[in-house]
Amino acid sequence: MRKWLVTMAAALAATTACSLPTTAAEYLLGPQDKVRLKVYEWRASRDVIFEWTALNDDFTVSADGTLFVPFVGQIRAQGTAPGELARAIGDRLMQQMGLSRPPDVAVEIAQYRPFYIVGNVAQPGEFPFRPGLTILQAMGIAGGLRTRDEDLPRLEREMITGQGDIDLLSQSSFSLLARKARLESEQAGSDDISFPAELTQRASNRTVAVAMEQERKIFTVRRDAMTTQLRSLNELKDFLQKELDSLEQQLTFHDKQIELVQKELAGVSTLVGKGLAAAPRELSLEGTVARMQGDRLAAETSLLRVRQEISKTDIEILNLNNRNANEIAEALRETQQQLNEMASKTDTAVQLLHETEVTAPALLAMQERSERARPVFKIVRATATGSEEIDADETTPVEPGDTIKIEIPEPQSGMAVLPAASGMHAEMPAAQDTN
Repeated sequence: MRKWLVTMAAALAATTACSLPTTAAEYLLGPQDKVRLKVYEWRASRDVIFEWTALNDDFTVSADGTLFVPFVGQIRAQGTAPGELARAIGDRLMQQMGLSRPPDVAVEIAQYRPFYIVGNVAQPGEFPFRPGLTILQAMGIAGGLRTRDEDLPRLEREMITGQGDIDLLSQSSFSLLARKARLESEQAGSDDISFPAELTQRASNRTVAVAMEQERKIFTVRRDAMTTQLRSLNELKDFLQKELDSLEQQLTFHDKQIELVQKELAGVSTLVGKGLAAAPRELSLEGTVARMQGDRLAAETSLLRVRQEISKTDIEILNLNNRNANEIAEALRETQQQLNEMASKTDTAVQLLHETEVTAPALLAMQERSERARPVFKIVRATATGSEEIDADETTPVEPGDTIKIEIPEPQSGMAVLPAASGMHAEMPAAQDTN
């Protein structure tokens, strides 16, 4: 057993000793590098290899270039090779822990710091580094050179969407114009709708014809409803007026009856005073006068009630007309506001569609120029004194932390722009006339 442990420890030390110089010659650590520590110690007294489990973990080099390791503290990592860092950690552990010899420490790179790629690539940004990476491979990781092929379908979709938006706005404008004509006719008290020329000239258009027919039906329903309500109120007013006339006639009749009975009562009272008539006859006539005056008072009260009902009916007729006029005025205001909004949206949609039509051929020309031009590669690399820009080609190796710039040079002057592709032009709908 002891012989096997000694052999294993020797093999681990030999592996560490052989691998570290090679790694150190190839790579120097920097911020964002993630390293994995493996720390072991041969304890001869127990004849075992002791694993420092608290240290066998992954650690990331901080922005200031240092690494914080338990029992070691903060140690400089930037600019050092993994083998140098392993020896430094081992020496620090020996000092901190009071060991007779430094433990065996292996440092391997768990994750390289990223590289960056910007410019004319499909997906610029930050990407994980891999050993042996070249400019061409990095460009492939970023999706290759950016072309305009993917923009052409987008432009076609935008043109189709823009044309659809304009058509929808046109239909909405037709409906709003028909509604406005109906409201204006209602406001004027006309018997029919007077549609504007923008609609009558397009009566063969199904959308316009449907909008006009719908507004005619609404106009007829609203007119009939208004007529029915006014007729009912006027009929009620006529009935109350007849009742008022009847009550006034009743009052006249009551006045005549009271006058006759009062004359008879005066004559009877004279005879009773002379002893020529009985007193009960006088009392009977007085009672008749009282009853007739009560009947007259009831008729007068009914007369006042009927006059009040006639006043209420007049007020209801006035309120009905005012409410209808206010509703029409408010609907006209809202309709005109919506028409103005439709006009503004239509103008914007037409301008966007026009810009898309202009952009498409220019994009085709740009694509052709891009295919002819060769990309220019540069690497921006951090140095001890700052950073430097290095000319590169597709085979140039990339280091962690590098920023790759890929540019396509401007084409030579005089290169013609392709004409607009056939079928890319969208005919503007007649909805513009409605604005």
